[in-house]
Amino acid sequence: MNNDLAVLITEIDANLSHVDSLAAVLSHQQFNWRPGPASWSIGQCLSHLNAVNGQYLAPLRAAIADGKSRQLTGDGPFTYGFLTRKFVASMEPSSKRKFKAPKTYIPPQDSDPQTTLAEFRRISKELRTLAQSASGLDLARVKTTLPPLPPLLRALVKMPLGARLEVLTIHDRRHLWQAEAVRNHPEFPR
Repeated sequence: MNNDLAVLITEIDANLSHVDSLAAVLSHQQFNWRPGPASWSIGQCLSHLNAVNGQYLAPLRAAIADGKSRQLTGDGPFTYGFLTRKFVASMEPSSKRKFKAPKTYIPPQDSDPQTTLAEFRRISKELRTLAQSASGLDLARVKTTLPPLPPLLRALVKMPLGARLEVLTIHDRRHLWQAEAVRNHPEFPR
């Protein structure tokens, strides 16, 4: 396995561990508590990640299968274009840029902690398995579709597989940082 994938798998594992330490023992009330009307709860952060990451499983699976069938192999390290690198960097928790979630990714106001956590673990484990199965592929040449784009654009605009996996792990880290801030809020119910 190349270093790019090893780092991604380590980040997926770290995000899973972070979720368990952050939310595994929370009550329903704590899981759904919001610091203000415009803020998300821990449950909303995780439900959002479930919606986003879950929607990418099929396109990632298809991209990996296509890359293998076309024998698009490479060892890395892999580099990506300027716009891709800028987009990846914009997802970092330290980025000042904020994004408004598309309607399909807006989480419900209330979610069950056990169900939401189980779904996060399931999707994360599947992402980990997909990343492992991409071993040997050229992560810059294998492209994946972007489900939130309109169908016409989706056919034209694609992202390198490695960058897409990186964005997903960074996006998880960004919202786990947000959830951590909720848990550390002075008014968080104890």
